[in-house]
Amino acid sequence: MKIKLALAAFLVLGIAVLGYAYARGYPPFTSQFVQTCEMAIQERLAVPSTYQRIGLDDSRRTITWDEFFAEPERAVSASTRRSMMQAARHPPVQYVALIDYQALDSIGAIIRERASCTFNSLDGSDAPTRTFWVKIDGERNLEWAARQPNAATLHRRLLKNL
Repeated sequence: MKIKLALAAFLVLGIAVLGYAYARGYPPFTSQFVQTCEMAIQERLAVPSTYQRIGLDDSRRTITWDEFFAEPERAVSASTRRSMMQAARHPPVQYVALIDYQALDSIGAIIRERASCTFNSLDGSDAPTRTFWVKIDGERNLEWAARQPNAATLHRRLLKNL
């Protein structure tokens, strides 16, 4: 009897902890896509070790083939495009994650930001593991680094992670 009661209490406590974590924006299992987005965000921070996620809203939606091939990195010949479309079992999808986070800036002040992270996937099963493929607020990290005052230093740091 005591074992059943202890097991039931443990189960209720476990569900409560998982529910609380999920409600606070910390899903118990973070997807590969969200992990890659968080790495890309951290690459942009002055003090990456202070990154702390506050909230997360992630989703995916079906996109058209034109949207998929619109990215310069996905530019292929018309024949390759046709063969990819014929071989596909599903239409392409776009992963989207809105990540609220806080971190310290270069002078030690706390910043709170929201980053929009996107990735266009061929079939929904190829979540990126490298930050090069995700866009944070509409641009990849190498594009972002090129606009910064210390572009050369950032560019070298980002190329190490490719």
